[in-house]
Formats: sequence, C-alpha cells, structure tokens
Amino acid sequence: MEDDFHSLPEPRKPGRSLESVRRRMQRRVLADWRGVYVPPDLSGYERQIGDVVGRIMKRAGVEDRLSHEAVAADWAEVVGPFISQHSRPVALRRGVLQVAVLQAAVRYDLERNHKRDILARLKERYGAKVREVKFMNG
Repeated sequence: MEDDFHSLPEPRKPGRSLESVRRRMQRRVLADWRGVYVPPDLSGYERQIGDVVGRIMKRAGVEDRLSHEAVAADWAEVVGPFISQHSRPVALRRGVLQVAVLQAAVRYDLERNHKRDILARLKERYGAKVREVKFMNG
C-alpha cells in the first residue's frame, strides 16, 4: 500500500504550470542513469526586465504620471528668480504640488497674492497633472 502511494504522480499546484508526469519521470530516470541531474531548460520563460517593468507600469497607469523632479527642474522658469530662491517643490502627490518655503512671510505672500498665477502657469505647462499648489514652511 505504501509503495502505491509513492508511485502516484505529484498533485498539481495551482498557479504553476508544471511539466507533465511522463516528462518528470523521464528526467528522473535519465538523472539516475547518468548520475547527474540535468535541470529543465527554462530559457523560453526568460524576459528582459525592462519589458516586464514597462508593461507593469503602463498597466498601473504610472508611466504617464508627472514626477516632482520634472517640476523642480522647471521651477525657476515657471515662478521667476525671486520666488525660486525662497522656495522649492518637495513632492507631487495626486496632482497636489507641495512647495517648501523658507520664511513664513514669503509663504503668506505666495498664498495670498501669487498662488493663482503660479497654478495657472503650472496648468499651462503640465495640464491637469498639477491641480493644486500647497505651500508649507520648510
């Protein structure tokens, strides 16, 4: 009875494509006869990492997102020299650009007088990817 149990084929595991029982048995017999185990050729399953990552990012919708580095690179050009010397973009999350400002007085001035203009320029340059600007001390 115990020998019958060990001679049964291994059960198939979900989510994995296993080789056929006949091919597995063939491999075992050849390995015993040769005295050396020869692993199966898996080169048909190899993929370039760039192709895989690119497909995953495209499927997740991350590929066309704007990074805050792109905004930071253009920050001085968008807001002008004075504002760019006293502030810097820190993060861009869900369309909200977070900008660190050195002084509270400059932050107050930016929020009250310049926020609409800065947001309009950012929307003109990046479209709907930037929908809000939030100033914070830092």
